[in-house]
Amino acid sequence: MHLVVANEAQKVERDRHTYAAWGSPLTVEQFLQRELRLRAHPWSQAHMRTWLLCDDSGRVLTSCETFRTGSVLRGADGQESPGDSFIIASVFTEPALRGHGYATRLMDLVAAELERTEPQAHAAVLYSDVGARLYGRSGYQEAPAWDWHLPVLSSLATRQVDSLLEDADVPAALERMRRPEVPFFLWPDAPQVDWHLERERIYAELLRRPRPRACGAVVGASTALWAMVARLGELVVLMLDARSEDDAAALLEAARAQAHKAGLAKVVLWEEPGTMPWVARLPDASREARDGSLPMLRPLRAGLPAAADIHFPRALWA
Repeated sequence: MHLVVANEAQKVERDRHTYAAWGSPLTVEQFLQRELRLRAHPWSQAHMRTWLLCDDSGRVLTSCETFRTGSVLRGADGQESPGDSFIIASVFTEPALRGHGYATRLMDLVAAELERTEPQAHAAVLYSDVGARLYGRSGYQEAPAWDWHLPVLSSLATRQVDSLLEDADVPAALERMRRPEVPFFLWPDAPQVDWHLERERIYAELLRRPRPRACGAVVGASTALWAMVARLGELVVLMLDARSEDDAAALLEAARAQAHKAGLAKVVLWEEPGTMPWVARLPDASREARDGSLPMLRPLRAGLPAAADIHFPRALWA
């Protein structure tokens, strides 16, 4: 068995196989359009690779994608070491080929290749929809995964924000946000956040449904960014930097109002330590164990904290 970086024709061929796992509610042709558009996005063009594990005859046994994202490691002296982490996505083995350890072998080979070729590599990260056991075999550590669910806001908001944000405002919004004061964190750039908005644009077009008017909001020094997940009828909060409990409530009210106007069912916020106590005090918020997208991390260098001590905002998901 050997590792191959897929060419364009091989990527399209894998799309046809992976439709069964991730295509619904799109048709096959719509899913192929989705994948082509996402790969054409600037973030994908700059930072995405598709990997194939092949047997000696060249038959594809399993596949995955990697996306480079920024990360920062702080030493005991506070000195920052910027580097790269790699989000593993779309791990797929055809049903007839499962049960032979091919996915585990792929994970091991990809990690070894990243360690060998990426001098600034910090970690590999993935969001498992099949629990922790499969990826634990390859050295991935799981992190707790809880969501906060908020109903949409059909009445007038009781708190006001200073402004709503449009797609073009994302770079400035990210610049406003505070980086976590922790030993290690991952941080998306503007194209990575816009990749989520491109998914929103694609599904809105293909499913013929309206997009939310805004992709975020600002109140005082606090900022939130969000995106629609049309196939689930949700608005997901991608990044939340709230400087106070009142600011957190105002930003989430804005998200809930935008979700209602777009015909969505709820707002979903990934739990993070900095905002969890404030969200917990909202009277209609409910906390639920996350169904899928379990954060897992494999260190690619020494000195990283345990996965349970790392923040994983929704903007890092791929």
